[in-house]
Amino acid sequence: MTKVSVIIPYYKKKKYILATLNSVIKQSYKNLEIIIVFDEENKKNLKFISSLAKKDRRIKLIVNKKNLGAGLSRNVAIKKSKGEYIAFIDADDLWNKNKIQIQVNFMKSNK
Repeated sequence: MTKVSVIIPYYKKKKYILATLNSVIKQSYKNLEIIIVFDEENKKNLKFISSLAKKDRRIKLIVNKKNLGAGLSRNVAIKKSKGEYIAFIDADDLWNKNKIQIQVNFMKSNK
């Protein structure tokens, strides 16, 4: 089964990140690595994000030394990713349960 790397840049979205993460964890497609990139210079929410990262063995946490912004944070995660495919989700978005499965099927069918 093809691995998909899901990249989540995190910046000041504490109110939403748990629901976002749950929508990724509950995907029908299970061969995922989930990379959260903590991109806040103020580390006050880091303990909370670290506790979320322990919810599932597929979650990896990267902590930027300084604020890089969403685009560069995604690039940091891409370099560390191990999946054949990459999917991006913002820290305040939600996915349909079958999103990754549908996309993997499409990409395999259309090479």
